Amino acid sequence: MKRKLTIIALLFLCFHSLEARSFATRQLQSIAWAIKCPLPDQSGVFHCPKISNLPLVIEYDTAGVVCHLGFSLFADSLKRYTLTKPLYDFQERLFLEVFLEGEETKARKLLQEYKVQWSDRSQLGGGTFFNSLEASLLFASQASEFVMTKDSLTWTSSWQGANNNFTVRFPANFDLISGMDKKEAELWLAKQLQKFQCEEMPLRPVVGDLGELQPVQSNYLLQGNEFVTPAMNGNIYFQILYDRNFPAESVANLFNHPDPQRAKDIELQIKQTAYNGDAQSYKIALSDFQCFMDDDYEIFTGIEKCTDSVVEFTVIYQSKWFNYNHLLHVQTTPQNLFDKTEALKAVFYTFTPNHNVKNYYKEYVEK
Repeated sequence: MKRKLTIIALLFLCFHSLEARSFATRQLQSIAWAIKCPLPDQSGVFHCPKISNLPLVIEYDTAGVVCHLGFSLFADSLKRYTLTKPLYDFQERLFLEVFLEGEETKARKLLQEYKVQWSDRSQLGGGTFFNSLEASLLFASQASEFVMTKDSLTWTSSWQGANNNFTVRFPANFDLISGMDKKEAELWLAKQLQKFQCEEMPLRPVVGDLGELQPVQSNYLLQGNEFVTPAMNGNIYFQILYDRNFPAESVANLFNHPDPQRAKDIELQIKQTAYNGDAQSYKIALSDFQCFMDDDYEIFTGIEKCTDSVVEFTVIYQSKWFNYNHLLHVQTTPQNLFDKTEALKAVFYTFTPNHNVKNYYKEYVEK
């Protein structure tokens, strides 16, 4: 009887400890509850033999919120780059989720649901599904050669050893990799933008063969890539213009080739749309916004209206790492743009899949 009471008390303390913690996402909270092992109070590696012999890792952010939980597969040195860290965290979290399913049928169903494929050519573990996967993951954590590559829609991780090879393929979908649903992702992005201040934004080099400059009126055009329609493009005009006599060209340069000096003192008044219909409004310096995007996106700008009284355009930020786009639709006046009298009013559509963007421009594509 005393032993039962002790076990109940320990379980109560464990669950109470979990309730006292904060988690960055609902998915992390769900995983933590499923582990049913005491979690360390600080970032580090720990063990839970009832799940696997593999070590686990937990990370807390500066506010004490649990921001990562999974198997410990990757060295800290690989996670130093902020943008690719979620890719490593996802794989560590993914396989912990697989083991927490407990049964092979459920585990395979989860992998199928996530559209994750893995292959072990050398059959490292042999035997049962979990034994084989555990041996493969142990090999991955110790392998001397590792490479991660991306095609248009998929990331592939590959570990090589003397006679072994282990490969994992997974979709480059932000919700899957981040562990956030669309609502969580939108709130996260809005929060990041509202507190972001750029320390120093490097000037992007002009990409392209300057020998291909085309004369356009009194300017020269370096034609950029197109997205969906020729009117949505990455064109740059030379000399780099910011001139009220050339408003359309100036807009293209201002966004396709961000320059902190030209963006200085220009502000965006953003209305960020939300999945549940509740929009968020905030103001941010254009230079900070562009610095936040940095070179992690390919940029396309489309001019929709340009008159003496109205300048209307859309900027698409296509992620180089994930299968989504951000769309910034701006409606302003030449006076606001060049005299910087008021903030540029913009509607911000976030985490939009590629096929949805194409639907926005269907009328242009079909002409």
